[in-house]
Amino acid sequence: MRFIRFPKFRHLKNQLLFQHALGITFIIGLTALVTYTIAIHIQIKDAVRYNSVMVTQISKSIDNMVDSFNRVMDGVSFNNDVQSLLQSKYENDKAKNLLNRYLSSKVTDETMMFDEVDLIYLYDMESLRVNLRRSVNNNDYPFFKTLHPELYDESGKVTWSAEKSVITANRMIYDTNSYRMKVIGYLTMSMDKSYLQDRIQKFDPTEERHLIILDRQNNVVLSNSNDEELKRVTSWLSNSKNISTDEDSFIEIPKYGKMFVSTFKSNLTGWKIISLVSLNEISEGPALIGKSVFLIGILAIIIGIIFIWISTNYFVKPLNTLSLVMDEVEKDNFNAQVEIDRVDELGRVGESFNRMMNKINTLISDIYQKDINEKDAQLRALRAQINPHFLYNTLDAINWMAQFGKTDEVSKMTVSLSRLLKTSIKNNQELIRLEEEMNYIEDYMTIQKIRFQDKIHFSINIDPEANDCLVPKLILQPIVENAMIHGLEKKIDNGYLFINGNIKGNKLHIQVIDNGVGMDEHTIHALSEGSYVHLDEKQGTGNGVLNVQNRIRLLFGEENGLKIESNINVGTLFELILPVQREGFRNV
Repeated sequence: MRFIRFPKFRHLKNQLLFQHALGITFIIGLTALVTYTIAIHIQIKDAVRYNSVMVTQISKSIDNMVDSFNRVMDGVSFNNDVQSLLQSKYENDKAKNLLNRYLSSKVTDETMMFDEVDLIYLYDMESLRVNLRRSVNNNDYPFFKTLHPELYDESGKVTWSAEKSVITANRMIYDTNSYRMKVIGYLTMSMDKSYLQDRIQKFDPTEERHLIILDRQNNVVLSNSNDEELKRVTSWLSNSKNISTDEDSFIEIPKYGKMFVSTFKSNLTGWKIISLVSLNEISEGPALIGKSVFLIGILAIIIGIIFIWISTNYFVKPLNTLSLVMDEVEKDNFNAQVEIDRVDELGRVGESFNRMMNKINTLISDIYQKDINEKDAQLRALRAQINPHFLYNTLDAINWMAQFGKTDEVSKMTVSLSRLLKTSIKNNQELIRLEEEMNYIEDYMTIQKIRFQDKIHFSINIDPEANDCLVPKLILQPIVENAMIHGLEKKIDNGYLFINGNIKGNKLHIQVIDNGVGMDEHTIHALSEGSYVHLDEKQGTGNGVLNVQNRIRLLFGEENGLKIESNINVGTLFELILPVQREGFRNV
């Protein structure tokens, strides 16, 4: 279960609702899936069995009808009068017409009792002799006005075909008095399609399936639909490569999808009776069952969620009460108490919480003031370390200038130093505006420029909106001093010092950049940790940088502080990251 990750919720109640709803949905979904799978399997099995039986019954019905039709053709073919008239000679058209009327009369007598007969064509060895229409059929079929011997089997067997959308039975007529199987004529009789359709309709009154009859040449003899889509299906099925008469199977038909096919081949006619049922039709019943189960499942989920919501509310409400009180504690309201009027585990949790808060209040009363005094003492000690260090370096520079008799420079340096000391003593606040801090730096750099003449150049670029931000007093002076001593003072060429300040998001970023000799990784780490010791003690030990780091973290927390980046013979970047605070929000 370690790989299952549920969404994270802010409230336990929502999590319980989600998990229970997910469980109910899974159970109902699995039930619906299993039910549908079993139902569709049973439905397909029944459909296969019914389809096979129905196709077999249709084929038998057609065979019975064909057998009856064959007997009619036997009656005409073996009628003595018909045989005699077909062999009678005639001298002119009048005699021919008279013989044809006799022939028509005899053929009518033999076929009048069979309603399935539609058209009757009787030929002698050369031409059409009889053309009868049994139904009201005004269509003209010029194809049958000419004899087509290729339609007839030489053995005298009746052959069936579909010519020009007409279903015909064809047979050669032999002289029954001849032992040499002498052919004396040809008989073609068509079947009324409506009669055949009625037979098919008896087995499939719903017309939910496609019933198609193909002749030996895979021409469509009859189908139970004439729409354009079915014509495309029958055209596709007419290709013998697409359908097999060996067994029932499922096939994929373009634009129809998966369909179940049952086939049966008639021994009498050679026709293929094909039944096609869409899998969608077969699965309608199981799909309805699946939908019903799904709807029941949705209703069960809704009822279950309502029940779960009511039941979980009873358990979660005390936890919500406790959560609200804990929010108050996070806002430093340690006098908050929780009220849970229950005797179970949740009630005992509330009582334990109240006892814990009482103990915390006691500890705060005893320790809080002590911690404040200790923090204040640490800050004052750190600040005291900075001021003497700066004073020592400045006086050392004045002494050096006095030894060379540069009285004007000594005067300027002394004035700048006195202004720094006066401002530092006058302002007792721990936090000052960045603009005031930059005044300190300008006085300090005035002293350094006098000391190093034109070797040192510096510029200050502070974003106007950052000038009002509050920073710890004298926080930049140790960094600028470090850049001078460890970077620019050792540089042979001219040195440049840049101070940039801007606001990014809710943080104040102050960068002190020099192009001095740079530092290696060991020196950077030593400065950050306050363990750097130079051979010349007049140039400092690096404690100023460590003090800056400690002051920032004591005042603003571990997420703020000083970052150092440096490359040998390229320069060094010091970046202070402080929270944005202004005059109305001093917290020290």
